[in-house]
Amino acid sequence: MSVPIRKFLVFFALLAIASCKLDSDKKVNREKFKFKVGVDASLFFRNVRQIYYDRYSPDGKWQAYRFGDRTTEGTYINPVVVINWIKDEAYLLIETSDDLSEVPFLSVRINHATADSDTIILKDRGKEKMLEFGSCIYEAIQQQDSLKVLLKGKYVHVFSTEEDRENFRIPMSDYYRLTAIF
Repeated sequence: MSVPIRKFLVFFALLAIASCKLDSDKKVNREKFKFKVGVDASLFFRNVRQIYYDRYSPDGKWQAYRFGDRTTEGTYINPVVVINWIKDEAYLLIETSDDLSEVPFLSVRINHATADSDTIILKDRGKEKMLEFGSCIYEAIQQQDSLKVLLKGKYVHVFSTEEDRENFRIPMSDYYRLTAIF
């Protein structure tokens, strides 16, 4: 094999490895929050990203996409991308474990590396509120902050492993690309 071809293959391999964590460092621009799906983003999602999701569509008008590697045991919070193909809109749903579905509202404490902490609450489940709630968790994951959810009067860890954190971050990133936030 010639030297230029070898250099090209090495460059291509490095590029492929570097692209594995797609959008992992992009910032969320809340001014761009919208729910409309662009044609190019729709094609990218359908042709490239949807294979990583479990799909559910009870009536054919909308489809729910749950990340295939999502956490389904213990106490968890998962984002679900819902696409209404008729309206060309996408929404973000926050799905929780059974133990969290019994609480009247979700309260997540974000412990920052600076020793400060914030608490975010999801009480009413409108599309704007769920997107904001999921985005706050996404940003905390990007910053490597510790996250705990209120359960039975005390805060318990969620997203304790890097895999759990990535399984939340990836669908959020896909949603942002789908709705042109990224």
